[in-house]
Amino acid sequence: MNIMRECKVNSRDLAYENTDKLALCDVGKSSELVQCIEDLPGYIPANDPRVDLIVKSLFKIDAHPIEKPVSLRDLNESIKSNIAGETKISIYEGEWPDMKAIPGSDIPLPVELFVAAPMIKDWREGRASESKGGKSSRDIIRQYAEMNPKTSPPIRSVDIIVDSDSRVFLALQGDGAHRLCAAKMRGDREILCREISIVRLK
Repeated sequence: MNIMRECKVNSRDLAYENTDKLALCDVGKSSELVQCIEDLPGYIPANDPRVDLIVKSLFKIDAHPIEKPVSLRDLNESIKSNIAGETKISIYEGEWPDMKAIPGSDIPLPVELFVAAPMIKDWREGRASESKGGKSSRDIIRQYAEMNPKTSPPIRSVDIIVDSDSRVFLALQGDGAHRLCAAKMRGDREILCREISIVRLK
């Protein structure tokens, strides 16, 4: 059994020490998704039919969401030397200088599969430090939780990470950490995402 313990660091974030950090991200598996992402190029447009297949396979996963998020910093550190390939889903189509934005290109992804977000130590409490305006991270999450998720902007820069054992999990790398926490708090099934990358591990 893996044991996770927390230690204080200068940034006031939490660093996690674990012999197998990826084991903490075991929220679901999908051999169907593995087949969908085989031989993908470096970029595909959001309106590519393969994107629909990828999204459908994600929602078919029998997910077991983690109670506490893992450290995004530690997660990135553990996978950076283990990446076999990466495909970015672009919101543009065509070639420069004739590239055009794809309408309706934001993509819904399963909330349950997210395991990490920037500086988030707890899905309900948010960040260890106070956020802008003197409001605590927890208060901001509660405010978002009271809003209609259909009117919220998409969260940005999301990695769909797939390892060699068909394990699948999602990590938010960019904007929208509090909105993701609010979606977790409400028990939402999906959240709109933009700037998505599919990361295949060795």
